[in-house]
Amino acid sequence: MKAYLSALSPFARLTVWKTLLISLGATAVQAALFFLALSRWIGDAPPILESLIQNGRLSLVFGVGLLLVCGALALPGWDRGSKTAYTFRRLSVNEGKFSRLLGVQNALLLLIYWTIQLIALLMLSKYFLATADPTTVSHQSLFLACYRSPYLHALLPLADWAVLLRNLSGCLVLGLAASAFCHHRRHGRTSVLILPLAVVAALCFPIYTGNPYLSLSATVIFLLICLYFWKSLTGVHEDEE
Repeated sequence: MKAYLSALSPFARLTVWKTLLISLGATAVQAALFFLALSRWIGDAPPILESLIQNGRLSLVFGVGLLLVCGALALPGWDRGSKTAYTFRRLSVNEGKFSRLLGVQNALLLLIYWTIQLIALLMLSKYFLATADPTTVSHQSLFLACYRSPYLHALLPLADWAVLLRNLSGCLVLGLAASAFCHHRRHGRTSVLILPLAVVAALCFPIYTGNPYLSLSATVIFLLICLYFWKSLTGVHEDEE
């Protein structure tokens, strides 16, 4: 296992800092848009948390950041030189197993992106509730907003395990898709499924219909695609070792 960790380290160095930078950049943009929406609130009615999240287009920023993270994870695939092949030979690792582990590593980085966006939105929500008129908010305001705001509910599903499973399977399928792109590029082939999958994830992540069967259906589809990638990365032909 130590050999595989050594082989994964260069990929981690290429992607971890990019993921963190994109995450922090998306957080800064979301904070700016949130406070802008708060300053532009019009009407006699007090501001509402879920309305600020929607008016600030925070989910759009999340989607753009998600696309950038997927691009950063697939970026090592453009390196088709002999350096990567030499690393595999030197460490005596199976490339198929390595690519699957890389997919899991990519999924963990996507989870980090999700977690950072969740923490940022919770901090913005806490700030708003702490500074709002006490007569217009309560200790249940954040809980209610999690079900009224599709984007906040997607980030923090609470007891909605169907949405949680959808999100986790989405991270895994995107991680494996990015790894498959890198794997096939090293052998002169193409695997461009990462692009449509990333676009679908970015567009559909903040959508919440209240129907758990739709979330479960998406989870099943994601897992089937994961199985396809897992099998496509299993084993290496003799001429590719």
